[in-house]
Amino acid sequence: MATKLPTATQNPVKNKWLFILGRETTLSFAEIQALFLLNNIEHEILHNQENKLIFTAAHLPDAGDLIKKLGGTIKIAYSIGKIKNPNQLAKFLNEHITDGKIEFSINGSMSLGIETKKILKQMGRSARYVEAKNSATVIYNNLIKSGADIEIYQDELFMTAAIQPIEDFSKRDFGRPGRDDESGMLPPKLAMMMINLATVKTDKTIFDPSCGSGTVISEAVLMGYKKIIAVDISDKAINDTILNLQWLKTNFQVKNNTDDIKIFVGDVTKISQKIKSDSVDAIITEPYLGKPLRGSESSLVLEQQADELKRLYLESFAQFHKILKDDGVAVFIIPRFKTSEGWITIDCEEEIEDLGFKNDCILPEEKHLTYWRETQHVGREIWRFKKV
Repeated sequence: MATKLPTATQNPVKNKWLFILGRETTLSFAEIQALFLLNNIEHEILHNQENKLIFTAAHLPDAGDLIKKLGGTIKIAYSIGKIKNPNQLAKFLNEHITDGKIEFSINGSMSLGIETKKILKQMGRSARYVEAKNSATVIYNNLIKSGADIEIYQDELFMTAAIQPIEDFSKRDFGRPGRDDESGMLPPKLAMMMINLATVKTDKTIFDPSCGSGTVISEAVLMGYKKIIAVDISDKAINDTILNLQWLKTNFQVKNNTDDIKIFVGDVTKISQKIKSDSVDAIITEPYLGKPLRGSESSLVLEQQADELKRLYLESFAQFHKILKDDGVAVFIIPRFKTSEGWITIDCEEEIEDLGFKNDCILPEEKHLTYWRETQHVGREIWRFKKV
């Protein structure tokens, strides 16, 4: 079956794009802005509401490659204009899919899909309308490569050019051999988002001082980073990281050499003794977030844990200042704890700035961004600090 695959230069409506964002829409938007900034992608935002970002960009990279670099974007689509009736849509699909059976889905109007299918059959084309309720349906039916997946928003139709590789993310999340379910693990999507938020080129040195099972460095390897340092105070964590990197090379197309990655046991509060001063471009990490919670802990217990973690984080940032280059950044997660009365937070921004940093706000008027599910007792605040 022949289809005309979309590229930026083939977009018929002035390179107008729709990005469907993930659950944490503000964080997803910030990631896109950071990646575009890093790659000098000039764009003009036309709409940013709910989970939909619409913009124009004359020179967008290949959508299939771009979606693999964004942890928080579910779908990338390009505008095919304001097609107002099924006759126009049927004509478009007939030209887009040049032979064989036309398989397509429409997110936003089932009636339009059914009517379009009828018209296509009247035109002599075999057609199948798929009710795509989620990304898995689109992937399973292979609608991106051999069919058409269409989003309708504000009477405008957008043709899907790429969809998030959800199976790959799931495999990297749950299929890795080295895991620590008791302590919890950083989701690969969030790790990728944090790497993008650091806005450092792939030839720079990145460092995870609390690497756990190696999620950050695994995602960094897949994104093309070569100069990576991973440290953890736990022997098990280091062994899991090494095991997971070996698994990654076997199960995914790892293009860059991982032999030079430095992985060793170390204490984050003494890390300047093992890493050269002014040698790291970016620190990207989820530190120790405290003991696993059941939800029944008293506010007093959680406040005590918050105080202990604050001391640990300040000791860590004192070390970070020694090993980071001038203008080096730290993308750092600070937890907050959910109680029946509200959140218990860790207020250490001022003390971190006193150690020689500034809050390099990820978005204007946003001191930090939040990643949290309602069923969780711990929320993640994502901060970005710059050494000054």
